[in-house]
Amino acid sequence: MKDNNTDQITSKIELSLLAAELFQKKGRLSMRDLINNSEISITKIYDLFPDKDALISYAYPAMVFKYWAMIDEIDDFHNLVISEKLGNFIYTMLEMFSDHELFVKETFTRLVACKGIKSDFANEVSTVYKDFLTRDRNLSITAGLVTGPFFYRWMTTQFIALVEFWIRDVSTNKERTIGLVDKACSLFEDVLYSELFDKGFDFSKYLYTTLNTTFRDKS
Repeated sequence: MKDNNTDQITSKIELSLLAAELFQKKGRLSMRDLINNSEISITKIYDLFPDKDALISYAYPAMVFKYWAMIDEIDDFHNLVISEKLGNFIYTMLEMFSDHELFVKETFTRLVACKGIKSDFANEVSTVYKDFLTRDRNLSITAGLVTGPFFYRWMTTQFIALVEFWIRDVSTNKERTIGLVDKACSLFEDVLYSELFDKGFDFSKYLYTTLNTTFRDKS
């Protein structure tokens, strides 16, 4: 049963990425072209996907699955600092999007961005961020306390907004997007690794305890 499920996911990934490639070449997706370029029957395709939108939109989480396979081959990837991991993920995804730029421009907003955190793509991006942060031993104590499902979803919305910015970026070689990514990754590292919040938390706790003790003694 598990093997069947794995085979099904593999078929969905291969089929959706093929659909993205065909869309990129022709500016649209013809089911006839998909059938002619795939060994999967039309019946099987509709068993995997209820409609064309579901097929096309699955290409986005499929790209994240490809990313997982890529980092599995990188030695000590998870020993990188958070800015390096975030930068690696974002730039790799944008590179994949660049290879399918027409496809992304025509489909991302409608099939992904408009769904916010409710899309399959958003779920997979959140999983990536969760993996990065839960494995990172350099996080400050306070950062470790505040990072959770809500934080991962918030980071995901920022990434979706970044892709929307990338789509509309007309600067040479997308230099505005690159600058935004570099500054964002650096900021995240400064915030998540900073001991300032830990010291502030300790000070607040000490101040509360001291004041509470002082007023209790006076009374």
